Amino acid sequence: MPTTVIDPRRLLIGALAVFALAIAVLIGPGRAAANTKCPNTFRVVHNDHVGKLSLRAGSYRISVIDQNELSCQRASDLFAKFLQDFDGRLPNGWKVKVRQSGFVKSPQKGFFVKRTGSAGSSRGGGGRHPAKGEKVCSGTFQVQHNDRIGALHLRKGPYKITVIKKRRISCQRASSLFTRFLANPSGLPKGWKLKVQSATFLKKGKHFGFRVKQV
Repeated sequence: MPTTVIDPRRLLIGALAVFALAIAVLIGPGRAAANTKCPNTFRVVHNDHVGKLSLRAGSYRISVIDQNELSCQRASDLFAKFLQDFDGRLPNGWKVKVRQSGFVKSPQKGFFVKRTGSAGSSRGGGGRHPAKGEKVCSGTFQVQHNDRIGALHLRKGPYKITVIKKRRISCQRASSLFTRFLANPSGLPKGWKLKVQSATFLKKGKHFGFRVKQV
């Protein structure tokens, strides 16, 4: 019976191929998978964060994993929405990827952001946060102890207040309202509604309100 000779080089090549496949599976969706760079930039007006992902003020380039699964415009809209998020627990199965500076829902659906310049260097066209018409109040509001307003839990610490909607109220008025709401942890007074996901307080039918976010 003839003796079968196994070429050790083939064994090595086969082993390396298996190893590479295992690494690809373990890594999953990451920055290397983002193969479509969006043409416009997104402007983050002030230092912000989404959960543990810190985002300095400036212009950001968005890259999507698969444009057939997520368009650049949709990724820009989601980025603006996630920047409004209160606690980093994103809706609809989205997850923050801190090391990759991105947001992923599935291996094919997600996007990554990369800072490309200072806050004043954006060419525009891709979106911005806060949106036009909104105003981030100077200074911070100090929540003195762990507290809550209805279903919204607020940890002790400093908070930024952003006034929103068509008829903006003053920052002083928003601060006074926030103080008033904290004094009634069971819920809001009549005529106000709360969006817990973004910690937004809205006056029903009056087109104004504000949101808060811990810094």
